[in-house]
Amino acid sequence: MRGLKIFYLIMIVLLVALTSCAQPKQNVVHVIKMPPPDMVEQLKLKQIDGFVAWEPFPSKAFVNGYGKLLLNSSQIWKNHPCCVVAVRDGLDNNVVKAIVFAHVKATRFVNNPENREKVLKYAAEFTGLDEKTVEMALKNIKFIEFPDEEQFRTYYHFLNSSGLLTKSIKQLGYKNEDEFFSDFLDRSVYNEVSESSSDTIPKLENKKVRIGYLRADLHQLAFYVALREGYYKEMGIDVDAKVYANGVEVMNAFKIGELDTAYLGSAPATLKRINEDVKIRVVAGVNNEGSAIVVRDGINSVKDLAGKKIAIPGFGTVQDFLLRMVVDKAGLKLEVV
Repeated sequence: MRGLKIFYLIMIVLLVALTSCAQPKQNVVHVIKMPPPDMVEQLKLKQIDGFVAWEPFPSKAFVNGYGKLLLNSSQIWKNHPCCVVAVRDGLDNNVVKAIVFAHVKATRFVNNPENREKVLKYAAEFTGLDEKTVEMALKNIKFIEFPDEEQFRTYYHFLNSSGLLTKSIKQLGYKNEDEFFSDFLDRSVYNEVSESSSDTIPKLENKKVRIGYLRADLHQLAFYVALREGYYKEMGIDVDAKVYANGVEVMNAFKIGELDTAYLGSAPATLKRINEDVKIRVVAGVNNEGSAIVVRDGINSVKDLAGKKIAIPGFGTVQDFLLRMVVDKAGLKLEVV
C-alpha cells in the first residue's frame, strides 16, 4: 500500500511537470531569424505571428492584406539612425571621396520633390514591387546625408548597459568614448565633398570598387539611384555590387576582406566594430527610421506578442534592437526559437 501511494505521488508530480511544460510561456516572445522577403510569405501562411523588418516589406505585407502595422520604428525611437555608408580600413581617400560624393548627390536626388515620379520608378525597380507599395513605404523613411552622433551614442550606451558588448572601446585602443566616435563616425570626407561640385572632386580612372548592399532594402535607394543616374560612372567608379541578406552578413564580408564599402544598418556596424574589431568607419548616413513591426489580426498591442513567434532579419540588426526595446518596456522577454 505504501509503495502504491509513492507511485501515485510520483505520477502526480510528473503530470504537473508535464502540464507546466506544455503551457506556453505567457511573458515570452519567441524570436526567429528569417530573411525579410520570406517574412511576408510566412506571415501570409500563418507560420509566424509577425515580423520586424525594413521597408518595403512592412508596406508589402500591409498592402497585400497579410498583416497590419503594430508600430512604426519612429514610434519606438524617433529619428533613430538606421543605415549608413561604411568603408574598410585603409581604403584610398580619393575613392572614399568619390563614393561619398555619389551617395550625397543621389540622396539629394531622392529628397527633391521634383524627382518624385522618377524616384517611385527607381524604388519599384530596386525592390521589385509596385509603385503603390513603395510610395507607402517611402513615407516612413527619412533619407539623410550624415548620421546624428548623439543617436549613435544612445545606441552604444544601450549595448553597454545590456551586456551585448563583449569588448570595451579601451580594448580597441581608444582612450575614451569621444575618441572612438571621432574615428568611427568620420565626418571629414563628408564635410569636404557635401558642398563641392563634381569638378573639384578627383576623378578615378575606371576604378573597380566592391560595394555591398542589402537585398531590396528601400533604405538604400540612394545606392540604386547613383547607379541609374550614372553618378558612380561620373566619378570613375566601376561598381562591383555585392548583395547580402542583412547587416551582420555585410560586416562578416568586411571582416574577410570581401568589400571596400557598403550600405548597412548602424546596429551591426557598431556591434561588430567593437565586439570583433572589424575595422570600418562610417563616412555617410543613409536613413533614419523606416522599419516597422507587422503582425497578424488579433494582435493589438506589444503585450499581445507574448507567446507569439516574431521574425527578425538577424541578431544584432537594427530590427533586433527595436524589438528588444518594445519587449523590455512591456515587461516581456525574448526567447530564440
